[in-house]
Amino acid sequence: MANIVLLSCSKSKLDYAAPAQELYSASPMFKKTLEYGKSLKPDKMYILSAKHHLVPLNKKLAPYDKTLKEMPADEKEVWGKDVAKQMTLSGVDLKNDNFIFLTGNEYLKPLLKYIPSDHISKPMEGKRFGQRLSWLNSQIQNIKEVVLKIKNILNEIFKK
Repeated sequence: MANIVLLSCSKSKLDYAAPAQELYSASPMFKKTLEYGKSLKPDKMYILSAKHHLVPLNKKLAPYDKTLKEMPADEKEVWGKDVAKQMTLSGVDLKNDNFIFLTGNEYLKPLLKYIPSDHISKPMEGKRFGQRLSWLNSQIQNIKEVVLKIKNILNEIFKK
């Protein structure tokens, strides 16, 4: 059972082609979700893109302007089916892996029919934009504090 972190793309993008994790870095929300997602040490992490579907972090993409919010329901359904297929082809087990959605509901809803609800975690659910940023900042700060404590403990142990 693997842990899979899914991030959503962002409207803000660099104005030139770049690896996906850099392309969306113009967005403070994306930067924070990426940092938090990496801190979870997942087995796999992907970006959900309205245009490119399931995107590995290092896949080079050109800037584009497309969002799921503007797609009709039938296109969203096709998008979800395509993402599920891409996940399966990349070795993700839709029925048994655990999924952490660091996305808005628009990117989650089309995938609900492919992933059992008890394998889905939505830590930012119900939070508005500002609340999400604040929550991400506090989570990242907590992780940094824990890492610092562990380093201090290890330093004490190895000094002896």
